[in-house]
Amino acid sequence: MRWFLLLSFLFIAFLMPSSAKKKAEKPKQERLSTLYKNAKTALKNKGGQDAARNALLGALNRPELKNKERAKIHYTAALLEESLNGVENQKAYLKQSYDTAKFFNKLCDMYRQLRQCDSVDFLPDHKGNVHPSFKRKTQSLRLKHRRNILSGGKFFLAKKNYASAYPFFDLYCSYKDESKKKEQIDSLYYNAALWATLSAFLSENYLGTIKHADEAIGYIDSSKAAVLQEYKVRSYAKLDNDSAWIATLKQGVVSYPQHDYFFVLLADWYHAQRNYREERALADKLIARTGGKAIHYYAKSKSYLSEDNFNACITYADSTIALANDFADAYYNKGIAYLNMAVISQEMACKDVKNPQYAIDKQKTQELYREARPCMEMVRRLQPDMQERWASPLYRIYLNLNLGKEFVEIERVLNTKKQ
Repeated sequence: MRWFLLLSFLFIAFLMPSSAKKKAEKPKQERLSTLYKNAKTALKNKGGQDAARNALLGALNRPELKNKERAKIHYTAALLEESLNGVENQKAYLKQSYDTAKFFNKLCDMYRQLRQCDSVDFLPDHKGNVHPSFKRKTQSLRLKHRRNILSGGKFFLAKKNYASAYPFFDLYCSYKDESKKKEQIDSLYYNAALWATLSAFLSENYLGTIKHADEAIGYIDSSKAAVLQEYKVRSYAKLDNDSAWIATLKQGVVSYPQHDYFFVLLADWYHAQRNYREERALADKLIARTGGKAIHYYAKSKSYLSEDNFNACITYADSTIALANDFADAYYNKGIAYLNMAVISQEMACKDVKNPQYAIDKQKTQELYREARPCMEMVRRLQPDMQERWASPLYRIYLNLNLGKEFVEIERVLNTKKQ
């Protein structure tokens, strides 16, 4: 038995090196010279570009590669992408069926490879020195197709394919050498920044929206700029960047006082923080700059209501209604203010029916309920489906004013709602 175990052990030990060797064997790597040769052949024959490109890019993970070799791989890949674009271009020239989307996408892919080439080519060497080898080549190829990059974005934008349009406009704006006259900022650049912002926002690319918005805002008219500023606000909200969201809102209020979006959100934020003084100060600034809009006076009314300053609330609710007689929330504020005053008056009123003050206090309370009534009835008229706002207040008003018919009707509404 011992001899059997010993022989088995020796047999396994004998086999292990061979087995381990097989496991250690790796697929043979093609030499880079072979990969470049295949790429050159693909370029010459205008065929096999995809395979040649993929093989080259697959070699990037080789640890022994130096940065200059990596840059060369990206540049060669860019040439292969250009060749694929040329194939579609030739089809169009010969009036053959061609793929327009592929025509443009290959240029976009080419630009990406050129940018990768530059990013690696400009890395410092071990001495910290930068000696770019491909700068002129990448720049020449980039300039050759720059207008078509813009055309590609416009092609996808017209088809409302915003996600595909954005990379073209982004590359046009961000991948350039401004020291060169042909790539200096011009009207096309600002248009591209505008289209990049629109494409990014409409494809829910919020970082892309923010990236180019300011460049476009400085170029377009105020009404369009306000919309782009709004896109920035919405983007920061989606990105949960609260500090940038607030800063962008404040900037919007200052730059576009007529665009109510910024004021409404910022005022609501102050209100949610119970910072009522800032809310009113903001409203006062806008009133001074614009002459005052209903929404500005409403914000003041709302803030005073939250502070239980009912008289001030009513004053600014009236100012709101004077500018917009269908402003339901202003009627609501006014009605609730009167109703709260009536409840307080009722609680503090003299309870001794024999005391002359009893009649005086009751009359005062009744008058407050009467003032509240038309306000809440107007809320009902303007917002008939929002029973939670007006049904309970009207119930209390009709009850205290002894309005039997109205009370029965509103009680029925409340009972129906409960069911």
